[in-house]
Amino acid sequence: MRRTRAFLLLASILSILAFAPAAGAYERQWHVGGGLGYSLVLPGGSIPTTATSLDGVGVALHGTYGLTDAFNLMVQVDGSFAPGSPPVLLAGGGVGVGYVLDVLRWVPWFGVMAGGYAVSAFDPCGAAGETGCTSGRLGLSIPFGIDYQISRSFTVGASGRYGVLLLGPQGGFDQMISAFLRAEYVWGY
Repeated sequence: MRRTRAFLLLASILSILAFAPAAGAYERQWHVGGGLGYSLVLPGGSIPTTATSLDGVGVALHGTYGLTDAFNLMVQVDGSFAPGSPPVLLAGGGVGVGYVLDVLRWVPWFGVMAGGYAVSAFDPCGAAGETGCTSGRLGLSIPFGIDYQISRSFTVGASGRYGVLLLGPQGGFDQMISAFLRAEYVWGY
């Protein structure tokens, strides 16, 4: 009885593998899109504010190019605005590499990115003893998300990102967390 079950199980697995359609991931595929969502900045001492968190809205434009069927070159330009006290604007972008599992209609992905950011605090700034209104930062981030392929040329999805802003004028580092709904156009398959 056990041998019969084992034989049937093995025969079923081999049949599925032999007759299942192949999943196809694509190299050299281009993606261009954008997103809109929530942004959270956690000041670490170099943004002139007494707030412990700055909630706001963020936007992003992104592009990816398939280096292999699993790894993408990623480029992103983004910004966020937190209407706190003081209002804070972050703008910048980065480049990096991402890992993509694109063998299904649902496509999970994650990556690492590095880039430059400008942090602007609108008031008070620039006065005697205060930091400048805008400072440049090095940004390091871990983006992640899941996309749904509506067609070969169009996807929608959700993404998130955790990042740190280094090299602030007063030392320390600030953290940024974002969550976006996104859409993108795809070609090159």
